[in-house]
Amino acid sequence: MSQMQIEETSRADVLRRYAIINTPPEPNFDRITRMAAGIFGFPFCALAFVDGDRFWFKSTQGLQATEMWRDRAFCQETIRRQTVFVVPDALADPQFSNAPVVSAAPHVRFYAGAPLITPSGTCIGSLCVLDTQRQDGLSADRQFILTDLAATVVELLEARARQIALVATTQEIAYLATHDPLTGLPNRRHLTDLVGTMKAGEAIAALYLDLDGFKSVNDRFGHAIGDALLQQVAARLRQVLPPDATAARLGGDEFAVILGGPDLMKKAAIVAQGVIAMLGQTYHVEGCEADIGVSIGIALADDPDRLNTSLRLSDIALYSAKSQGRGCYRFAHDAAAAIRKTA
Repeated sequence: MSQMQIEETSRADVLRRYAIINTPPEPNFDRITRMAAGIFGFPFCALAFVDGDRFWFKSTQGLQATEMWRDRAFCQETIRRQTVFVVPDALADPQFSNAPVVSAAPHVRFYAGAPLITPSGTCIGSLCVLDTQRQDGLSADRQFILTDLAATVVELLEARARQIALVATTQEIAYLATHDPLTGLPNRRHLTDLVGTMKAGEAIAALYLDLDGFKSVNDRFGHAIGDALLQQVAARLRQVLPPDATAARLGGDEFAVILGGPDLMKKAAIVAQGVIAMLGQTYHVEGCEADIGVSIGIALADDPDRLNTSLRLSDIALYSAKSQGRGCYRFAHDAAAAIRKTA
């Protein structure tokens, strides 16, 4: 990769971190271009960022354009030099005399631009002021002011990047607090929160799942294969469950599924049958072949506030299913009747 390609890649990476390209106007950046135009007394000011083959304008004063091709653009030379670049009279400069902004509206004659250089040393654009009249140049003091304003732009961008990173970290922490890190399924806490959003008095069905034969697979192939197997189980659950179902990993090889809607007993039975068939198919994990099954206990509740009670009852029904030979499902009321019968 050439040095130019490295620089272009670095620019693109930094601008992605700032998430600035193609964003709407913002008061902080407009304030800087307005201030620059006022300080220098020129009719035009632009805050330009490199974006592929163009300069994209985040903020302008006096200009209607939103972008400009990099070819023959003043700002391209500012980027290349990475220092304040001044063109006293563009009409007398063979490099820019035929540039579109010089030969046609807005008929720029004078240009002064300061590069936007990030803390990592990457130049991502420029802050420039322009005039339709030629100027003798720009004094050292005024160049210093323009450089300071450009540095302020970079400071705003760095603050923006920190805010973006903070939001992402906060979202990640919230996600990790409510999801199982191995399978990506909601955990018990998130399951409770989701059920809490359901309407009071809305019936639910809680399915408690426990994998059959998982321990032997874990003992035989090791925990790494066991973890990969659990990830495949989660993927199959997502595939087989209806869109309105919520699946969660409760821990180890135990999972839960919450259903809502009408005719829940029939719906829960159909879902349980589908889960048993799907999870009972042979798994191929990192060159290993494994066969496991699943037993399911089901409990119905007439209100989502009874989630914990439903899970306890479905857990009891689960062990009734396991005692019936595994690879099957039992409803809590059937399990309770069986317990009373044998008591």
